[in-house]
Amino acid sequence: MALRLNLYHEVLRAKRQKQYDPLKISFLALLVIAIGMAGYYVVQFSRGSSAQSASRAKQAEFDRLGPLAKAAHDREVELTKKIDLADRVNRKIEKRFYWAPVFESVVTIVPPSVQITKLSGDSKATDNSRSCQLTMEGLAASQEPRATAEELRRAIGERMSVKYPAAVATFRNLDEGGEPVRVNGQSLATAVFTIQVTFKPEPDPVVVPKPAVERMRRPIASTN
Repeated sequence: MALRLNLYHEVLRAKRQKQYDPLKISFLALLVIAIGMAGYYVVQFSRGSSAQSASRAKQAEFDRLGPLAKAAHDREVELTKKIDLADRVNRKIEKRFYWAPVFESVVTIVPPSVQITKLSGDSKATDNSRSCQLTMEGLAASQEPRATAEELRRAIGERMSVKYPAAVATFRNLDEGGEPVRVNGQSLATAVFTIQVTFKPEPDPVVVPKPAVERMRRPIASTN
């Protein structure tokens, strides 16, 4: 039997290794790339899951706080209305007008020959000012009852003008009385009158004119 020895197998083996080395390197590179892509996918998936969890948590918190925010807004609107109402009431209280001092100052100048049968006051307020009206009805008894009523009207106007410069006292009516009256055993003629006093408890606001924004421009004459 013939024995054959192949002494060239080492050379062939080296050639085969050289042939397969690039393939191995390629497989290794692909493996590294696949591992890197898998890791990147895992990282991105984890980030996405965390973002979704945070979004769900925020949405749940929003759903929980939504009714509370709406209730707080409604409460704010209600409190704002109450505050506005309280402010309006306070302004009205601060600007209220007291009639007692006016009545007292008028009654003190009524002479004994005049009898007051009715005394009333009315106040009307607007956004910028307030106007008041005092009405006095009475009976004057004297030799000249109309003159007595006129003196009372003038005295009331002077007294009111001291505190209210724009006060005006006028007669709504001044008529002769039906029958004379006896005072201290003396028969006196009578006159029925109604005096009306209009005044403003506060002076009118001073209107400050606005400065002119633009000056009037004179036309420039052209010279030829």
